[in-house]
Amino acid sequence: MTLASCTTTNTSSLTALSSQNKMAVARIAEEEPATEPLSLAPPPATAAPAAPATNAPLSPVSSDQIAGLPAPPASTDPVAVPKPAPTTPATTLASVPRTPVSNRPTNQIMMVRTTAYTHTESDHLRYGRKSAAGNTLQYGSVRSAAADWSIYPLGTRFMIEGLPYEYVVDDYGSALVGTETIDIYKPEKGTMNNWGVRNVPIRVLEWGSFEESRKILDERKHVRHADHVREMLQEIEKKGRNGSISLSPTGTSA
Repeated sequence: MTLASCTTTNTSSLTALSSQNKMAVARIAEEEPATEPLSLAPPPATAAPAAPATNAPLSPVSSDQIAGLPAPPASTDPVAVPKPAPTTPATTLASVPRTPVSNRPTNQIMMVRTTAYTHTESDHLRYGRKSAAGNTLQYGSVRSAAADWSIYPLGTRFMIEGLPYEYVVDDYGSALVGTETIDIYKPEKGTMNNWGVRNVPIRVLEWGSFEESRKILDERKHVRHADHVREMLQEIEKKGRNGSISLSPTGTSA
C-alpha cells in the first residue's frame, strides 16, 4: 500500500495559521500604539520623498500564544477500554512460524462468508480489546480477524479484494468453529452492524501456524466451557495424523 508523502513548508506568513488565529493577530495589530507620533507640519520642500516603510517579517505564532483558543484535544484511543491482566504472555504475531501447506493456495481469490464483531459485545466484555492470541485487537492498516484456527491458523494474513487493509487472524470464536466464516473486528457496534454478513473475495497472503495454534489451544483445553477450543485442537491433530499438515510431537513445525 502506497502512502502519500507529506512535506512541511516552513514560512513566516499568516497562511500557516487558522482563520481564528488570523483574526486574533489582526486585533492585536489594531490595538498596538504607533511608535512615531503623526507630524502636522509639511515636510521641507528640499526633503526627498520618504522611502516606503518595510514591514518586518512576522514571527511564527504558536496556538498557545493566542488568547481565546481552545486547548488541543488530547491524543487518546477512542475505543480503548480497561483490559484484564493477561494470564499468559501475548503471542508476538511477527514471530509466529509459518506452516507450509502444499494444498492451500496463496494469492488466489476465494469467496468467503464474513461477519463482524466488536469488543463491546456481551460475550467479549471480559476480554476487553484483547484477542485470543493475547495482543490488542488491531484496527488500522492491519486489522484483526477471528476464525476457526483449524481452518485459518493463527497468523494467517489475507486481504479483501477492493479494500486497502491487511487482515490477520489473531482471534477465534465459538460460533466460528466448524465453519469457514471469518469474523472481521470492528471498533464499535455501528461499524459492526454496517458490515453485517457479506460474502467477499479474499486473497490469502500467507498461511499462519497450525503448530502455534495447537500450542495455545492445548493450554486451554481443560477450561470447563471450552468445547470450541477442544474441537479446534482435535481437528488440527487429526489433520496432522492424516498428513494434510505437518506437526511434530514436540510442538514445533516439522
